[in-house]
Amino acid sequence: MDSKLIKISIITPVLNGEKTLQKTIDSIFCQNYPYVEYIIVDGLSTDKTHEIIKFNKKKISKIFIGKDKNLYDAMNKGIKVAQGEIIGILNADDYYEEETLDLVSKTYELSSKKNIIIYGDMFNEYREKKVVSKGDLSDFAIKSGNFIINHPSLFVSKLLYKNIGLYDIKYSSGADREFVLRAYSSKANFLKIKKPLATFRLGGFTSSYSLKIIINRVIEEFNIFKKYNTKGFALKKSFEQFYRMTRNMFLRYICGHDKFLKLRINRISKK
Repeated sequence: MDSKLIKISIITPVLNGEKTLQKTIDSIFCQNYPYVEYIIVDGLSTDKTHEIIKFNKKKISKIFIGKDKNLYDAMNKGIKVAQGEIIGILNADDYYEEETLDLVSKTYELSSKKNIIIYGDMFNEYREKKVVSKGDLSDFAIKSGNFIINHPSLFVSKLLYKNIGLYDIKYSSGADREFVLRAYSSKANFLKIKKPLATFRLGGFTSSYSLKIIINRVIEEFNIFKKYNTKGFALKKSFEQFYRMTRNMFLRYICGHDKFLKLRINRISKK
């Protein structure tokens, strides 16, 4: 093993992931990268997730099984015990592209190694179709509030978590957005790898729409932006979020779940 290689910690939060978890695990250990710490945080799955974890036990560095307050609480549990210099979070629905960890390691080694966020593009996948979503955490994108977080393609240095804190779990759907704004306000260094690093499967939590979910997300959007910008700016961004989500809710109701996701992935491909 090359002594110069850094340890990378990967955390997988999972709840009833029997259909996809094995592919997630395989995508990590098929990488051309030997120095990986792998942490699974299971939120009391009731399907065959535990059997998959047991089958892969020798590959897994740490396993936590217990009820989580929300997804970000599960992420924080893993981050707190992670030993790697840099930490990635790969949900059980998603998987890495080839050589992702090698690219992340090389990018980190060429950086200042202080308060680093490395990010990239990702594929969105539904059925047999995959299209690229461009990650954008540039200065302009963050200042305008139009930044794009491709969470499976996001890698954060352990030092940054130590300096600014973990995900704020009071935000049940937008804690990653609040974390990025907090990191930016703390002068973190954002480094982009200009290629897809992971594949995100459409159809999970972020594809869910109901009036309750919309109201909660809009309120969160307002509170997050108000924390780092003016009240007027926060109102503008929360109204934009309300429009997007209500539009998607009606499209999903009219078209049905399957056709809606096909429309969504086609819309992503035209961006």
